[in-house]
Amino acid sequence: MMMTPAPRPLQYNNNSLDIDSLPEILDESEILRLDEIHFLSKHLPARVLGSDWTLKYSTSSHGFSLNNVYRKFQNGVSPTLVAIQDTEGGVFGALVSHPLRFDEHFYGTGESFLYSLRPKKEIYNWSGENQLFIQGTAESLIIGAGEGHFGIFVDSNLYKGRSQSCSTYQNEPLAPKGDFIIKTMECWTFC
Repeated sequence: MMMTPAPRPLQYNNNSLDIDSLPEILDESEILRLDEIHFLSKHLPARVLGSDWTLKYSTSSHGFSLNNVYRKFQNGVSPTLVAIQDTEGGVFGALVSHPLRFDEHFYGTGESFLYSLRPKKEIYNWSGENQLFIQGTAESLIIGAGEGHFGIFVDSNLYKGRSQSCSTYQNEPLAPKGDFIIKTMECWTFC
């Protein structure tokens, strides 16, 4: 009886890459590069590992309006990956444990995190200091907060934003200057 050898993992830059661990990206991103998607996928909550990534919202397709974001997520159940590219070339965002929604109160869980991809790759997990994960109002989207500072603050026109160190994630500001102007924003879900 002849034995067939087991398939070998794909080799990439002399590192073994397990093909089964790569997510299926169902849409094209204007912001995220393949290596950045792989980096982020290593930090996703266990409940979405191996899930397909679907682009639910993009400023290029759906316009620059926070109300449009809330409408796209009305019936959602998946965590949401928010990706922002600013006009300075920075790329950063957050994984939030729930779909984005209009809610005057903070919601979410410790599965949420902030991240920076460009100019450097960094993940900022929940610090345990507070539970100010996500808040969506008519005026703004806030991810992470504490003592008047916001991990990510985005205005209702998805035009201007601010990133500061905040208690929720004990992060460095994600945009080097703190304040930023959005070039593109995408929101991804997992199914």
